[in-house]
Amino acid sequence: MNKSIAEETIFVVSKRLEIYEFLSFAFLNTPSEDILNSLRKNAEFFKELCPVNTDFLYEKSTDDFVQEYYDRFFVPTSKLFVPSHESSIRNRKIKKGKTIYGKIDSNETFHVKACYEMVDFKIRELNGFSPLKDNHYPDHVAFELAFMAYMVKLELSALKCGDEENSVKWKKLQNDFLDEHLSKWIGDYAELTEEKGNGMYSYLSCISAAWTVMDLEHLNEEFIKDREVI
Repeated sequence: MNKSIAEETIFVVSKRLEIYEFLSFAFLNTPSEDILNSLRKNAEFFKELCPVNTDFLYEKSTDDFVQEYYDRFFVPTSKLFVPSHESSIRNRKIKKGKTIYGKIDSNETFHVKACYEMVDFKIRELNGFSPLKDNHYPDHVAFELAFMAYMVKLELSALKCGDEENSVKWKKLQNDFLDEHLSKWIGDYAELTEEKGNGMYSYLSCISAAWTVMDLEHLNEEFIKDREVI
């Protein structure tokens, strides 16, 4: 890889890392002024991913968003609650017009856990809200986004060391995980979340779903280019 291509690649991967780190952090932690300011500061970019009205970011207080965080993720009886696990969303069924969510701890859960273990990704080491990390089910949206950030970070480290073989390995693992897991359900999760009511987490889910599609397309294009070079 020549120097200019290497620098451009490092720049692109750095930006991808920033986005995955922000999205995973926003799901892993209760809302804060820092998270809100990042959403407001990058509103134009996020608008391209999720073109919705974001006045709520200025009209509601941080306490309102903290309540939404609990309602979305910790209170099954809340009208805003949607199970935030891959297994629940992918295995849901409609019975008599009502959505019946799939069980947690299904085949998807086990495979996600195996993916984490294969590359030594540990949920307990994440910078996140302890009650969420204590959840233990690995296919939560926050953990899957954090896993993508983990792999992109290792790809970036390999690129900076000039280790092309390892950078390609990490890129392929990202592509596989997006293709087999995150892209298979986050769009549906975003729609279900929005159906329950608009707010910070329907917005973040919408952004994450669109970003996942865009990033998977980007990785696929990268592999096509790599094959053309070979």
